[in-house]
Amino acid sequence: MRRSKLWLTITSIVSVAVIVAAHLSTQAAGETEKDPHRPPCVSARCRQIKTFLKAHYCGESPFGNGPDDGCDIRSPKKPQSNVDVIADFKCDWNEAEAKYECHQYGQPSPAGRNVVLSELHRLGLPIRDDKSVLFVLWKHPSGWSVAKGTYSRVVGANLRICEVILVIDPHSGVTVLREVRFQSTNADVPSMTTWSVIDVVDVDGDGSADIVLEGDGYEDHWLEVVSQRGASWKTIFSGLGYYL
Repeated sequence: MRRSKLWLTITSIVSVAVIVAAHLSTQAAGETEKDPHRPPCVSARCRQIKTFLKAHYCGESPFGNGPDDGCDIRSPKKPQSNVDVIADFKCDWNEAEAKYECHQYGQPSPAGRNVVLSELHRLGLPIRDDKSVLFVLWKHPSGWSVAKGTYSRVVGANLRICEVILVIDPHSGVTVLREVRFQSTNADVPSMTTWSVIDVVDVDGDGSADIVLEGDGYEDHWLEVVSQRGASWKTIFSGLGYYL
């Protein structure tokens, strides 16, 4: 009788331990799922990319409220590889006017401009706003270009925005990498993710140039890498950065 009670007690303890372990495992998985921009980086290639990005685009680490292996993102002044910067723009905060002022440097060719504007129109940008679009166009020696078109205007408490980042191949074929449909959102707390082209460089040592992007989800910033695989472009890394 005593042996039976002892066995039942041991069985109960083991059962509770299994339940607790399962709960903790589920909780840990849930915590990972809460940060879709920083999935687990476990492969050797992923760790190699992460090390490269941290060495070239990271300042203080950790930064903000996390993650523990994150960092303050630092953008280079120009692409690291021999990329021809045909068009770019820079925005600086004007303290007196309490707003950002942006300046365009260089212009894409008429054909490149039309490709970018066509994609923005597809996303809903009115043609009347074409004159306010800012352009990025970086041409790689192999013939393809990464381009960005962005429209943003603050009207009262709202921000009107439309954005696209795309690759134009040597035969004028277009691959859209990131897009933000034309919309109006709160100017202080925007609801969408916007994107910046950070660099064009070989991040994993395979001899092919990749595109490094920064995602800006208001108080969440992270890096992504897009790489050419045959005729398509795929995101091969997402992580680092910081959140507030």
